Amino acid sequence: MESSKFTAARSDLSPDSWDTHVHVFDASIGPFAPDRSYTPARATAQQLLDFNSSLTQATPLNIVLVQPSPYGSDNTVLLRSMKSLREGGSRIVRGIAVMDIENISDASLMELHEAGVRGLRINKQADGKSTDLESLKETILQTASRIQYLPGWKIQLFCAPAMWEGETHFQLESEIEQRLKNETDLYDTIAALPVQVIADHVGGMRALSKLQLNAATSRLDDPTKQPGFEALIKLARASRVIVKLSGFYRLSDRTESGCDDMEPIAKALVEAVPHRLVWGSDWPHTGEGKDRVNRGLEAVEEFREIDDVRIIQNMRRWVEDEKAWMGLMVHNPAGFYA
Repeated sequence: MESSKFTAARSDLSPDSWDTHVHVFDASIGPFAPDRSYTPARATAQQLLDFNSSLTQATPLNIVLVQPSPYGSDNTVLLRSMKSLREGGSRIVRGIAVMDIENISDASLMELHEAGVRGLRINKQADGKSTDLESLKETILQTASRIQYLPGWKIQLFCAPAMWEGETHFQLESEIEQRLKNETDLYDTIAALPVQVIADHVGGMRALSKLQLNAATSRLDDPTKQPGFEALIKLARASRVIVKLSGFYRLSDRTESGCDDMEPIAKALVEAVPHRLVWGSDWPHTGEGKDRVNRGLEAVEEFREIDDVRIIQNMRRWVEDEKAWMGLMVHNPAGFYA
């Protein structure tokens, strides 16, 4: 058995819990895409099993393996790793793939479904570049139209937080401003989709330690008032969005304290939409898109050292209600990824 440095201290998670956001990077079973935005270090399926098992001190958690951007739309590593995870002891393994939706057949999509894939990912944060909103909307609509007939399939979206806003959440001064707003938000698009959307990494909602670094949000004293948060909750209440509590270290600068300033955001979500939440570790903790803009592909991006157990322990304190906690960790994901 391959040893792993990616382990964690005891967190006392139930063995029935789900980790809904993890990656495998293993060039030995599939090449990276030539047009990738970064070259990650190695993180194998066995190391993932070791990490997940360490969170329960027992069997590995149920796992949702997410296709990371360095592999583009070649899901070879994803599918082979899903098989390895099952063989290694994970009871339920699901996948979120990435596909060129215009060039895949219905038969190929069904093959992915039979392999355990339950959705497609659209990631607009990996390369640190700006996002063309109209292009993103078109991609979302095309993806939804193709996957809507596949049982349980969803779109997993990683985008900037303000993109969730809808026109009803703004006081605009003129008809021109209103028209511009309608052209730059995703709210109405997502609300009308025939499939549900999974909001990666808390929909991008940032803690105060991150908000204060940005001139546009530096005066906020309540992170639940940041652009996009109200709209995200409204979409979740309408059963259009599932919010993934993951990647806290991307949203907070207080990693040494387990990202404790994410507490107001987490508590607000648990109070408003406990039935629409899932958790993910985001193992093995890759870097930031903004740091990759001028970095060559020959440079290997090492993973960040994150205290996952402390984050989980913080979350357990924030989610005081036992029913809400079991929903977050066990029952909600079991239903969403059936």
